[in-house]
Amino acid sequence: MVLIVEDEALSRRALSSLLGSAGYTTVTADSGEEALRMVRSGAKPSFALVDLDLPGMSGIEFIPRLQHLRPGVTPVIISATRRERLEQAGDDLHVQILSKPVNLGELLDLLKNDKPVA
Repeated sequence: MVLIVEDEALSRRALSSLLGSAGYTTVTADSGEEALRMVRSGAKPSFALVDLDLPGMSGIEFIPRLQHLRPGVTPVIISATRRERLEQAGDDLHVQILSKPVNLGELLDLLKNDKPVA
């Protein structure tokens, strides 16, 4: 299962649709707070695609909380922010980063080659 945490509805739906057509089960949330509620309620994502700039809790704040609730989840930051800021966030959190617009082939390769939790 791939958790998509993205505040832009169009991006959220597009990612969910594209991943669904590639055979992935997805759940979506428009904020970090909503995503944490979903995980606390039983969602068990193997991957989390997380926008860096979310309303309320930022992606940088969200990822450690998600990892605490779901150890072993593979978070991936997705954002249209400056490349330097993305790289810094990725280094700080030790996670993969993808720039928007997300390249579907690159995303699928990342999901396929990483080792998700069961």
